[in-house]
Amino acid sequence: KQWYQRRVRGDSDPVLFTIGSQIMNEFSSDGIKLSFLRELARSELLDHIKVCEGSKVMFWDPSLKGPFNLIIDWPTLKKHGVVSMFDLQERIPSDVLENKWQSVVLLIRPEIKMIDLINRSIRSVSTSQRREIDFHIIFVSRRSTMCMRRLEEYKVVGEFKTISELELDLIPFDHDLITLELEQSFREIFFEGDDTCLYQVARSLMTLQTCYGVIPNVTVLGESAKKVLDMIERMRQEVPPADKAVVPKIENLILVDRRIDLMTMVSSQVTYEGLIDELYGIRNNQASFPGAAFQYDDEIQEVVAAKMVSLTSSDPIFKEARDLHFNAVGHFLSSKARQISAAYDEKKDAKSLSQLKTFVGKLPHIQAEKKALEIQTSIAALIRKGLDKDYYDCFAIEQELREGLDVDKLNAPIEEMIYRQAPLTKVLRLIAVQCIASDGLRPKLYEFYKREVLQAYGYHHLLTFDRLEKSRLVYMQEKNQATSYPTLRSKMKLCVDNVNEKDPTDISYVYSGYAPLTVRLINWLTQGSQREGLTYLDDIVKYLPKPCFTKKQKSAPASQERWDGGGEVHTLIYFIGGCTYAEVSALRFLAQNHPNKQFTIATTKMLNGNTLLDSIIEPSPTEGVPEFML
Repeated sequence: KQWYQRRVRGDSDPVLFTIGSQIMNEFSSDGIKLSFLRELARSELLDHIKVCEGSKVMFWDPSLKGPFNLIIDWPTLKKHGVVSMFDLQERIPSDVLENKWQSVVLLIRPEIKMIDLINRSIRSVSTSQRREIDFHIIFVSRRSTMCMRRLEEYKVVGEFKTISELELDLIPFDHDLITLELEQSFREIFFEGDDTCLYQVARSLMTLQTCYGVIPNVTVLGESAKKVLDMIERMRQEVPPADKAVVPKIENLILVDRRIDLMTMVSSQVTYEGLIDELYGIRNNQASFPGAAFQYDDEIQEVVAAKMVSLTSSDPIFKEARDLHFNAVGHFLSSKARQISAAYDEKKDAKSLSQLKTFVGKLPHIQAEKKALEIQTSIAALIRKGLDKDYYDCFAIEQELREGLDVDKLNAPIEEMIYRQAPLTKVLRLIAVQCIASDGLRPKLYEFYKREVLQAYGYHHLLTFDRLEKSRLVYMQEKNQATSYPTLRSKMKLCVDNVNEKDPTDISYVYSGYAPLTVRLINWLTQGSQREGLTYLDDIVKYLPKPCFTKKQKSAPASQERWDGGGEVHTLIYFIGGCTYAEVSALRFLAQNHPNKQFTIATTKMLNGNTLLDSIIEPSPTEGVPEFML
């Protein structure tokens, strides 16, 4: 639904009316609350489910289960007639057919592989059984022409009673973090040349501007950022002007093309949350850890293979620890343990009935904190074990390369890693750091690395190197090429010595001495008034990938006045292509140390160097092939 068109035209919409009344109360000194995005997505999904009659069985694209778990819960789905849920598979389970439920709902991303799976699933059902069941497809976030053509080729379009699309936009991960959770956004934008992700970015910004007013100051950093702004301008022309414009609540919008700063993406994070993502992977605010590390839990009768832990600000211990450098986490957890122990000791000092009553009132909160502390202590211990000699060796190489030491020469440790066939993601991350630090590898060095990787890991990685070149992660220097990274490193003070990791004074603590270029640039942009644009940073901008500029967005006369945010300037930063948890921590550090700054961070996907390269590396031709066929 083009719901923002209905909103602007003033069409009656009970859901939007309810949400709209809530939005006006969602501003505080802590910034903009984005819970309305979750409510909007929930209402959209329920609208689609209501169309399906009778009892319903839902089959999910596995990549959608995590995002929707943040939007809607099982009891709500059950209230709307959903009796069971499964992962989409090649055959519909026999118990689904035997129970004769009226509707089967397939919720998928618009991908050809999912259509192929749907075809096999539908054909596993006999013709007579198909007549008794209503099949429905819900595409998230769009219905693509390629998918519809493939359904027509398979001649199964007629099997579906409805084929609709659910426009899922930004999903709130936290009070200051929202994401589209587009799994392959970097790959699609930067070396497949698919602008569909950019359209979804533009549409999500239109949603925000409909509710919070047209953002007056827009800074564009990079080519994909410019494309998004162009799409927004076209969308605004297509939508009729509102009778009464919303007073802008967000002062600045900074659109960041991920290729502006690839060094940050391939560097190793050292914040607590960043290391959890590097070592265990955070997906939709959750991470899976070895169950044996949590044996202290009296409620667990037997050790489970894996324990899923929710990592959100609802956990008071994690909320305070997540943005700390890992070297400061041990001291923080010890301090919290002493505080909780002191809180329990209050019981001994309670001499009157009123004092005892006060303690009993505090007890649930103390017990919850103790439980959270036990979990985070176990996770910290797992991370400590994961930081082995190989990790520290790779980190030391990264630091040397970022500082420009021997970046134009063959790196012996990288060569050795190739010869002993270390994980390819580790090898390519270090090669990428060296390439970015030297603005491209010398031709002989590039060819050497490429040849050695192909011989050690397989010639199918010719495709991997082709993708690395297109995305500008690993590429060959051109003749008479102007240097940019060494100049930016010096002018922007990206490499900092003697960083105080336990009591930081600079954003460089998130990478132990390296300040993310993106965050440093955002800090400088927001130091003064963004209305001045990038003119006062001309000496910096000329070394960044083009285009880079600032533009004013015109709005209706009624919205020309500025919302009084209590002296705070609110900035929305949108990372197009992905963002790291270390960058989020650095931006939170800026907000904490500058009370007049408030940041909301939006991204297409939360990434780290491993997940970025996993989307680029060509899988082995034998991957997924049964052993007996090799």
